[in-house]
Amino acid sequence: MADMLTQHNIGAYGDLVRMSDHETTTAAGAGDASTFTGNTIDREGFGNSGPSLSALMGVIYEATLASGKTYSIGYGVQHSPDNSTWTDYQTATYVVVATGISGGGVAKGQFNVQVDLTNAKRYVRFMANADLNATGTDTSYYDVVGFFAGMDRLPAFQS
Repeated sequence: MADMLTQHNIGAYGDLVRMSDHETTTAAGAGDASTFTGNTIDREGFGNSGPSLSALMGVIYEATLASGKTYSIGYGVQHSPDNSTWTDYQTATYVVVATGISGGGVAKGQFNVQVDLTNAKRYVRFMANADLNATGTDTSYYDVVGFFAGMDRLPAFQS
């Protein structure tokens, strides 16, 4: 059974990367419903294991929401052969990820996006678009991270 991979220690078969700088939004103000361009990731930059063929990208957020008001996220994953010419690879319109509780409060969570990178070009980046549907008082901040895995060559399994 030396040719089988196990689910144990799956983190050893991928890399966690920072895909954005820290972003903030204010309802009907700065950053609200504005597209944010994430950091460029070189799929061939993960050592000698070949380009990653899949990724789990996540928007980690905290939003202060008035009662019944919502926080939504839209996204796009772009790819490029040369880190200069970018095209959409995978996109989605807004999805409500949090709704303010009765009396208002803070919502924390993550919005995960599974991306099959088999046909992606060498460079990828995540485009986020956060939307607060209140006016002025609601705020949020978020960061994007990604776990890149599925390289075509994996390290030897040690039992």
